[in-house]
Formats: sequence, structure tokens, C-alpha cells
Amino acid sequence: MVEITILGTSGDEFGYGSCPTAMTFFEQAEMVRNLAGLRFPGSVEVAYRNLEDGKDPEFAGRVRQGELELPLVLIQGDLRFEGGVPWQDIQAEIKSTIG
Repeated sequence: MVEITILGTSGDEFGYGSCPTAMTFFEQAEMVRNLAGLRFPGSVEVAYRNLEDGKDPEFAGRVRQGELELPLVLIQGDLRFEGGVPWQDIQAEIKSTIG
């Protein structure tokens, strides 16, 4: 199972990041969930976490310092993308991980 996590925020503490879309970070995670479900049925699990919940202090600190831009995309727990949710690249990572 490939685990993808999208880290975002509601914008209260961290601002909105750099992803140029009208979609919220949660909606972007839902988009990835739907596309992955169609393309890789039963092989991908997608979760969304809000950085304001305090469950990802390392990433939250790096975002606060301006080192990373939201949204963050983790695959198998490793940071793969920042500042956007690039489906084509995510799809390539899924294929690579599945083998």
C-alpha cells in the first residue's frame, strides 16, 4: 500500500502557501484520493493533515521559517513535493513505489 499524506492548513497560522489554485488543501487531498483510486484501485491510501493540529511539529517549524511552502506531499512518510500537488509527478512516484 502506498501512503500519501497532504499537509496543509486552513490558513489561520501559516497563511495559504504558494499553490496557485482555488482549491483548499483538503480539497486537493481529496482530488489526489479520487484520482489515485481510479488509477491505482486498492493500492493507495491518501490522508490529509492540518499543520495547525500540532501533529507535525518539524514540518510546521520549517514552514514557519519559510524553508518549505504549503502544501507538502509526503509519500511513504518522506517529503516528496512542496508548494503544490503535482498529480503527474505523484502518479510517477506511486508507480515507482508499487514496482
